[in-house]
Amino acid sequence: MRHSIKNFPALVAVALLAFASVSHAEVERPNIVYLLVDNWGWGDIGLQGSTVPTPEIDAFAAEGMRFLNFNIENQCTPTRSAIHTGRLPIRSGTQKVAAPGEPDGLAPWEYTIAELLSDAGYRTALFGKWHIGAQVGRHPNDQGYDEWWGINEGSNAAAYTATPEFDPEVAAVPHFWEGEKGAPSYETDLYDVSGKTTFDRNITDRAVSYIQHRADDEKPFFLYVGFTQFHPPWVIHPDFAGVSDAGIYSDIKHEVDHNIGRILDALDASGATKDTVVILTGDNGPGTLPQRGGYATGEVGGSTGPWRGGLSTGFEGGLRTPAMIRWPDRVPAGAVSNEIVSVLDMYPTLATLVGEADRIPSDRPIDGIDQSAFFLGEQTTSNREHVVTFVGDNVFAVKWRDMKVHFFTAESTFAEIKQHTFPQVYNIKEDPAEQFELWGNEGFSHAWVMTPVTRILGDLTASMVEYPNIKPGEDFGGYE
Repeated sequence: MRHSIKNFPALVAVALLAFASVSHAEVERPNIVYLLVDNWGWGDIGLQGSTVPTPEIDAFAAEGMRFLNFNIENQCTPTRSAIHTGRLPIRSGTQKVAAPGEPDGLAPWEYTIAELLSDAGYRTALFGKWHIGAQVGRHPNDQGYDEWWGINEGSNAAAYTATPEFDPEVAAVPHFWEGEKGAPSYETDLYDVSGKTTFDRNITDRAVSYIQHRADDEKPFFLYVGFTQFHPPWVIHPDFAGVSDAGIYSDIKHEVDHNIGRILDALDASGATKDTVVILTGDNGPGTLPQRGGYATGEVGGSTGPWRGGLSTGFEGGLRTPAMIRWPDRVPAGAVSNEIVSVLDMYPTLATLVGEADRIPSDRPIDGIDQSAFFLGEQTTSNREHVVTFVGDNVFAVKWRDMKVHFFTAESTFAEIKQHTFPQVYNIKEDPAEQFELWGNEGFSHAWVMTPVTRILGDLTASMVEYPNIKPGEDFGGYE
């Protein structure tokens, strides 16, 4: 396994500019591995304050660039949609987690990063959680993946059959799924609490095997790994039960760190590390979830570090997760940045890094911004200075530079939503906990912040008039 580090160098211009000599023209077509952790708090890794060590993740971060201001969407489904399309999820009808039985999923018309890379000659595979299309026809093998194994809906489905009221006559029994491109997916084993206990181990085993078998192929590969930890039901693989002496959530940190280390070790052992871009992020911050029942612990897990809020809120604690990227000799090692990056940016950035930017669709809005020059150290600043946060159908907040404007707020995952008479304004650099509201406390002196925010929202509204949002589950065929 890899080794942890004690001293982590800060991002400095000299470190970045040392890599500026690597031009896009010299870039080959690397493998890509995207590791996505579920409900991951910003403070849940050692480098960002966790009291439970995460040596594998910390060592990996030292080998590339770590983002302190990486912004995802507010729930599982929207973030996965953003990764795959580079589009604001509300455009795709994937702006929230659909309840069982509700229409959901990406329209087949959407052109995913897996489809783009597949069309560019990549082998593609997904192991783990999909959650952007429950129905056959909207599964990973329908959206660009050569093969997949995992679950089609949310991780919480594992607990459905454990509830005493569950009736298989009225609700579908959750299963694992498997599929290959060109054929319908099919159900395999029962997905229940027992199945989730070993799920992430099995995801990791399949990812390791895939790397071992594909590393020497002439074709590069894109491997998407959708872990289900730290999502309820909180269960732990027997190998990690009690290892932290601090409860199941802390045990899970050890499991997550171990599984990530195994995948990175597989790249090392196969000789593919230098030829592989590895991205590690979360999908949203931790949930503030009241726990009860036979499998619950009574704990509230997850650390958001200095940030307020969590899952399904518009506060920073729900929108920032651990995030890092490694590509040896291309992405500068040991870099740490507080520049704003959005998960939307990964789509155009990956397409550009592999020389396939021409495949990015031009018949629809792409909200992601190409960050390849920033990631490669050719510039010290991000190409993004704002993030618009939707929770469901509503714009909850807009972050612009160090300023944050809230129109709606919810304090926690299950809290009521409040609409404010005047927007709430915070300086998140000076006030990361978003506690001192500036608009009211400083007598309207910060009302000027609405100038750039109004322009951002006006441009977005105009775009959505020209390109109307797709409805959830709609069989959309394209814009005329």
